[in-house]
Amino acid sequence: MIKKLTLLNNISAVSFFVSSVSLLFIPTLKTDNGLPKSGYIIAFLFWIGLLVGIIIQIVLTIKCKQMHLQCKTKTQRIPLVAAVASFMILLIMVIMKSKNSFAVVGLLFCTVLSLQLSAIIKRKGCLK
Repeated sequence: MIKKLTLLNNISAVSFFVSSVSLLFIPTLKTDNGLPKSGYIIAFLFWIGLLVGIIIQIVLTIKCKQMHLQCKTKTQRIPLVAAVASFMILLIMVIMKSKNSFAVVGLLFCTVLSLQLSAIIKRKGCLK
């Protein structure tokens, strides 16, 4: 049973990664005449990856509670600190109305990926 839950956690990690990486393609879109088809593909990948990852993490949380598995990891704090730091820098850049879209999207990518990694690491600690 633990192997199946670990596989689900790995699938969640891949779907979260697809969701985060799709953000990096936003600055390459040409939005002069509206949103191109590639923009819809990027949005689809983002939302599907995010929803699949969240649903799997919810299922894993329920299964871990049913099996009385305790999460004994403190390494999940590292991505949380990275997420807070990148979010603070992102807020500063947005407040200053930065014209550098690659930096803003890169910080958004770091924030989202760090939060997702925190959930994956926490669940991995439960499944040991």
